[in-house]
Amino acid sequence: MIRVTSSFFRFSLLMACSTVFLTSCGGNDQDSKTKKDSSQGSDVADSNSDKDGKSQLMTVAVVPVKSEMLSHKLELPGELLAYQNVPVHAKVEGYIKDIFVDRGSFVKKGEAMILISCPELNEKVKEAEAKLSSAESSYRQAQATVDAVKSKLIEAKARCDADRLTLSRLQQAAKTPGAVAQNEVDIQEKAFESDQARVESVKQEVLGAKNLVLAESHNVQAARQVLNSVKDMTGYLTIRAPFDGVVTERNVHNGSIVAVSTGREAPPLVRVQEKNHLRLVVAVPEDSVSGTKIGQKIEFSVPAFIGKQFFGKIARPGYALDSATRTMPVELDVPNANGELEPGMFATVHWLVSRPYKTLFVPASAVDSDLKGTFVIRVKDNVSERIDVQKGLSMGERVELSGKIDEGDLIALKATNEIKSGTHLLAKIADENEIKRAAKHASAGGE
Repeated sequence: MIRVTSSFFRFSLLMACSTVFLTSCGGNDQDSKTKKDSSQGSDVADSNSDKDGKSQLMTVAVVPVKSEMLSHKLELPGELLAYQNVPVHAKVEGYIKDIFVDRGSFVKKGEAMILISCPELNEKVKEAEAKLSSAESSYRQAQATVDAVKSKLIEAKARCDADRLTLSRLQQAAKTPGAVAQNEVDIQEKAFESDQARVESVKQEVLGAKNLVLAESHNVQAARQVLNSVKDMTGYLTIRAPFDGVVTERNVHNGSIVAVSTGREAPPLVRVQEKNHLRLVVAVPEDSVSGTKIGQKIEFSVPAFIGKQFFGKIARPGYALDSATRTMPVELDVPNANGELEPGMFATVHWLVSRPYKTLFVPASAVDSDLKGTFVIRVKDNVSERIDVQKGLSMGERVELSGKIDEGDLIALKATNEIKSGTHLLAKIADENEIKRAAKHASAGGE
């Protein structure tokens, strides 16, 4: 009985000690939590109040809106083309008798490149020459007829004049009674009238002969034109270079049959391109066409010459936009006397964009966009105001703006829709370091 009591006592004592220990530990944890909450509350209060316990205003870095002349280089794709690019086709049918050039051959203007043989054309020349000879013979015969008829007219006039003189003398003699019989006078009058009629008849013959000569003359001219035309066609048998250039394509060989091609799908005999003078064609976006001037020097580069810059001059602006791409094609003249550049090369054109008037600029970080649109935060009298704007082109780390803002307005260096209109704040002019950090942050995508 005594052994049981002693064991029970030891168990009871152990439980009491455990209870005191747990109570003590729980009290310490509660005290620690209470102190921590008290400390956090103190920190929050410090962040929202100053030493006097008054609420602090948000400090916002601002920059002034500046008015400047836009000068911006835009990288645009372009293509180099030959100044002249001519596909050479045959104008007569035949076959290639000789070809003197090949791909890569440099030619001079007027130099013979291809000789075509066409026996049928030679026969046409002979036929035309025969027709011209026949027409000229007929013309000479008509002229001889005119000469003969003119002789007849002279003879008829002479006989008419003699009969008129004889009639005049008989009539004068008949005034003396018994000198001349009246019958002789009447016969002479009839003879004179017959001579007059013959003169008129021969005159008509002369007129007809002259008309025949005129007709034969027209026949001769027509025959000569046909002959000249056929001879001109023989000139097309020798194909010559249209200008100084290089042969970039050849599709025929000796003996190839050639025909007169009427469609663009027919391949040319050869293609000649002018290489010492090139065209650089660039499509300029609609917002960058202002300030385009003929004669303006433009820089460009090509992948074949890394690190080397070339230049061209604006020569032929399109003066109209392509409705599909909203771009204006512009051609630059590019000298290429040393032959470094090749037609067909792609180029990166450093297009200089300028405006004939000043526009407003702000740092790129001062402009933001949300579902409502693009905006800046203007600070006036330490009160914020959201201003909707439209972005233009960039110039370095600044961006062009238009909207209800003016030169000299102060706007937040970092635009955000968290700053609501009407918010009271403290405006501070941003220094150069702040502007650079904001620009770096904006170029990194705001990360």
